[in-house]
Amino acid sequence: MNRTLATGLVMTILLSGNAVIAASLQSHASIKATAEQFISAAVEASHGLTPEVTAGGLDSRLRLSGCDLPLEAFLPTGGRLLGNVTVGVRCTGSRPWSLYVPVRVALFGKVVVAARPLTRNGVLARADLKLERRDLAQLHTGYFTDPAGLVGKKVSRNIAMNATLGTDQVRDPLAVKRGQRVELVAAGNGIEVRMKGEAMADGAAGDRIKVRNLSSRRVVDGVVDASGAIQVAM
Repeated sequence: MNRTLATGLVMTILLSGNAVIAASLQSHASIKATAEQFISAAVEASHGLTPEVTAGGLDSRLRLSGCDLPLEAFLPTGGRLLGNVTVGVRCTGSRPWSLYVPVRVALFGKVVVAARPLTRNGVLARADLKLERRDLAQLHTGYFTDPAGLVGKKVSRNIAMNATLGTDQVRDPLAVKRGQRVELVAAGNGIEVRMKGEAMADGAAGDRIKVRNLSSRRVVDGVVDASGAIQVAM
């Protein structure tokens, strides 16, 4: 065999061997696609919106056997769906393996933001509010989607124009104030009893506060209703 032919044969064998090795490895693209498809479907089922999903890069040195079954994806225990998340991908075939893929998940939707600078303790009007598109994954303190539902509520801190209104920045207006004379209402078994009392704390509708029965001087717990009356146990 001449030297040129031998060299060509060696190169052919090497190239063929490399092709076999490449064919027997699981492609990084297929792993990332499995992770992206899984988390996208999970977010859409949970939030009703289609997210923007991007899997992070895998270590270029990573070599995994090609799976002879479809790849499976899963969410690790305690894993979240939005923001920077981790998705597990595994092969359950004849040569099993598993790994975790970093994925960035953005989910855009319209939320309530301030239409102008808002001042602490101000009462919200419809003109104070507007809807704008935001990445919901970045709104860690919660958000609102209906401006009308916030009208009449109070702002608990100063809020800059175009800032998202978080659930911790808005509260119901006070229905009773500490020291205010209130009506205590006890109802049960078809009987309703009304008494005079004194609120010992501020309270919005739904808050549980302590009140003093002005007749017995006894202090009890009660729930503030929208009218400012205090519902107490019979």
